[in-house]
Amino acid sequence: MPATSSPTRLRTEWELLQGAWRSVAGPCETRLLIVGDYFSFEFLDGDIYIGTFVLTPEGMDMHILAGPAEHRGQTALCLYRVEGGVLQWSAGRPGSNRRPSCFPEVDDPRALSFVFRRDRRPLRRWRPRSS
Repeated sequence: MPATSSPTRLRTEWELLQGAWRSVAGPCETRLLIVGDYFSFEFLDGDIYIGTFVLTPEGMDMHILAGPAEHRGQTALCLYRVEGGVLQWSAGRPGSNRRPSCFPEVDDPRALSFVFRRDRRPLRRWRPRSS
């Protein structure tokens, strides 16, 4: 995302990010759900992070409210790019106050980087069980 992003562009990108995303490339399988200013980031083989985010001209700042104890209360500074139903995303280490300077390769073991596609599966409605 260019550093010259206007508030209008950030709002448009915020709207494009809303919904469910499934990783198609990266170090492991993940799902990302964005609803309003909240996110849920699930590593399908383990941890789940829940928090809030804000878009800035530099990228996406994700504040972790719930997840592994060592990351709770910290912020991960991230890069993102969303185009045509594809989201490219890379995170800095939570609490490091460092944002990646560019998108690393998704198979770079030194970085946490993913490519997501919008998850278009129909949502199943929750229904309480009959007693």
